[in-house]
Amino acid sequence: MREIQSGEQVSYGGMFRADRRMRIGVVACGYADGYPRHAPTGTPVLVNGQRTRTLGRVSMDMLCVDLSALPDAVVGSRVVLWGEGMPVDEVAKAAGTISYELLCALTARVPVVF
Repeated sequence: MREIQSGEQVSYGGMFRADRRMRIGVVACGYADGYPRHAPTGTPVLVNGQRTRTLGRVSMDMLCVDLSALPDAVVGSRVVLWGEGMPVDEVAKAAGTISYELLCALTARVPVVF
């Protein structure tokens, strides 16, 4: 987790530029895990059961999320990229794809819980 100031950039190539002071978190999941590399800023995620959004470009092993409105989020908070409370179809739509592509892209390093 980190606080960034207006004008600061995050992700590959500084793809996201903060327009205000923000609190961001880094999630240990990226396109090497099967998360869509092309998912834009604003793709929905849940942190501690609360909706927020991704920020910037998804990297190989991580992605950034906006924690500005989530004061209870801490290192180790539960993040749901899709699944319980976050429909895979909604994430797929935000990423410009279909849910089947997301589910088929999961790699062996991702534990799947039913």
